[in-house]
Amino acid sequence: MKSKTKTILIFAAILAAVFLIAFLDGGAVQSAADEEEEGTLIGAFVSEEDIDIGGDLAVSAAGKFVWKAGRLYMDTDEDWWALKDRGSGIYCTMEPDARYGEEDAKSPNITIFGELGAPLGKAGIDDDNGVRTTDIDLSGEVYACGDRQVIFNLYPIYQTSDGRIYLTRGNSMGMSGADGASMTHTLTSDKTETIGGKSERVKVRVAITVAARPTPTKFTVAHMDENDDLLKLEEFVPDALPESITAADGAAYLIGTSYGQDGDGETAEYDICSRSNDSAPYAYSNLDTFRYQDGKLCSISIKVNWKEGAA
Repeated sequence: MKSKTKTILIFAAILAAVFLIAFLDGGAVQSAADEEEEGTLIGAFVSEEDIDIGGDLAVSAAGKFVWKAGRLYMDTDEDWWALKDRGSGIYCTMEPDARYGEEDAKSPNITIFGELGAPLGKAGIDDDNGVRTTDIDLSGEVYACGDRQVIFNLYPIYQTSDGRIYLTRGNSMGMSGADGASMTHTLTSDKTETIGGKSERVKVRVAITVAARPTPTKFTVAHMDENDDLLKLEEFVPDALPESITAADGAAYLIGTSYGQDGDGETAEYDICSRSNDSAPYAYSNLDTFRYQDGKLCSISIKVNWKEGAA
């Protein structure tokens, strides 16, 4: 019995010492967001699912106790396909580019996957006082509608120096469609590396917005001729939208209208126009709308096929 009591007392003393050190250090236990991740921030993934990435308590280089978030590595195409089915995201990798005679030069390559709404990716490369600087700006939206409270989990995406890509745990944002508002979470990174006497700086900004939208009720497509007369009207329900639409003979443009019900029960309408391209009558253009299925709202683009002979 004495041996067991002694063991308990020793364990309690160790715990007390740990918490005393943390207290005297002014808050040594930090969140994962306070610790710098290995590699460079390149994007973000957002999902309603709480993905099990794991994590563990660790000691930082400064001797502080920190919660080290786990990592989910994306090493194969199958990994990415599995992730696509669980949410959406945007990221930008730096790919080798020797077009300008620089053996170690790299150029940004932006990838959008899943059903991220209003995706936007911009990247520019400049010479800032002899430092090659890549400025990357990424953004996108996810949506909530109806009275259901939705929690969106944000997972920052990083790329290590050896090219491996992984996700780690970030913050969460909650909203319902009845809120009638939006909120944006922004991730930033600014890193400079010097290799072989050459300095390269990469600045990254990733902004993910959660926006409240009306609950979709139907989507219509009006096929219009060059005199603005209606040739054909199609109507679709929000959970059975087509992947593509073929313009009617003689159509000069299409008008897609999304109908929905906002938080006050009022009907809302949103129009998007798709016009034929005279120089490329076979080209595809898009009608953007929202799919509402299983209580989830996401943006989609319906391809428009302009046939030969379109106005």
